[in-house]
Amino acid sequence: MTATMLVICVLLTLFGGVLAYTGDWLGRRLGKQRLSLFGIRPRHTATLITTVTGCLTVALTVMGMTLVNESFRAWITRGDRILLELRENEVRLKGLQARNAELQSVNQQLRSEQERLGNELKQLESEYQARLRQVQALEAQLAQAQRELRQNRDQLKSAQQQLAQARRIRQQLQQQIEAVRAQIAALQQQQEQLRRQNDEFAEQGAALASENAKLDSQNRQLQAQNLELAEQNQRLSRENEQLETQNSIMLERNAELRRQRDELERAARELAQLANIRLNPIAVQIGEELGRVIIPANWSEVRVRQALQDLLNLADKTARERGAASASGQSRAVFIPEKRVRLTSGEQVEITESESLEAIQQNIRASGDSVVVIAIALTNTAQGEPVPIELRLFRNRKVFEANEEIARVLVDCRPDRSPLGQVLTFLQTEVRERAIKAGVLPRQERAGSLPTVGETAPDTLLRLMEQARQCRTERVWLIARAAKTTYVGDTLTLKFEVLPDRPAGRG
Repeated sequence: MTATMLVICVLLTLFGGVLAYTGDWLGRRLGKQRLSLFGIRPRHTATLITTVTGCLTVALTVMGMTLVNESFRAWITRGDRILLELRENEVRLKGLQARNAELQSVNQQLRSEQERLGNELKQLESEYQARLRQVQALEAQLAQAQRELRQNRDQLKSAQQQLAQARRIRQQLQQQIEAVRAQIAALQQQQEQLRRQNDEFAEQGAALASENAKLDSQNRQLQAQNLELAEQNQRLSRENEQLETQNSIMLERNAELRRQRDELERAARELAQLANIRLNPIAVQIGEELGRVIIPANWSEVRVRQALQDLLNLADKTARERGAASASGQSRAVFIPEKRVRLTSGEQVEITESESLEAIQQNIRASGDSVVVIAIALTNTAQGEPVPIELRLFRNRKVFEANEEIARVLVDCRPDRSPLGQVLTFLQTEVRERAIKAGVLPRQERAGSLPTVGETAPDTLLRLMEQARQCRTERVWLIARAAKTTYVGDTLTLKFEVLPDRPAGRG
């Protein structure tokens, strides 16, 4: 029993005692006065008044307790309902306790899963740091490879000259070898003739005994000549061996030069591809923008990869519209060229397009900010050929607030001053230069043309000119403002305000 219920029981006991005492006292008083109501006898009148007084006392007591004590009021009005709700709450409490036990077990499982995911996250962070260091090393190697490429370009001309000189030397050596081989063949023929003559002399020795003396001297002369020819043949053999050795050396050198020539020709083809020396018309020129995409901060890896693929598809579409075409075995008309870099260990590795995209994706996610990615043509590309591109990254910071003033100009409204030309000059010079200086990335859609930062609708220009013609003064201030909040990668949208040129001192 609560303290409130104890107080209520005590008060009811006290009120019951007071009621009994009051009823007894009132009965005695009324009995002595012998009152009569409604023609009832005095004894019954006293009994009726005592009974009504008791009922009123109890009713007033209950009403007063109900008004004074909230717990008593709730017990009087909702006692049975409270008991039913208490039983239902007990059943519900048991169910909630069982549910709490299940949730505690699930919570324990989630904690273990959280610890496992935390360990995996630490491993991924360590792998990310390792990949980041590898990318930095690859960037340094890429810079080294670019320096080596410039050196190779310088060495290409000298190597071509050396190759031409080696070809001339090889032709001369081949001519000399052919001449020596002809001399050796002639000497062999002479030796064979001498041998046949010696055999004939030996057979005719018996028959020509009388002529032996003459022939003996001739034979000695011939033997001397034969010895000389043999020595000459040996000397020529040694010279032939030397020439053969020189020939093998020259062949090896020729093979080395041929290999260098192949490498130089391959480098020349690559340089020719980079220089894009073609007879066909140029479809895409170096530095032209083929597409751009804005990647917000905190995008997932999957969304960043998809955004890069969308950018490549957009660049492919733009390049095909300008006349470029995909190479055999490729699906797009644009590609990121492979790069050869030298590692710190001295090993040369090639970075493919997928590896370049992976490095770009990691750089975007590591920045933690919104990034603008622009596809830029690396070289001049002829019609019908694929376009090598480069993906450049820029932080997409805020440049202009909405309604912020960009630039203003004082326009002379008189017709002979060509107000439309003044407005166009204002948009092409001051507004464009102010936007580029503030950080808006210009769009170089065609080489040789001025880069653009935004567009102005013709109806807007006509409305401006109408306001300028209707001005009451000869000159008005034309103020260009940003129509909305503009970031680095956005297209600048303008709205204009025309104010009269007020003379100084009039506010």
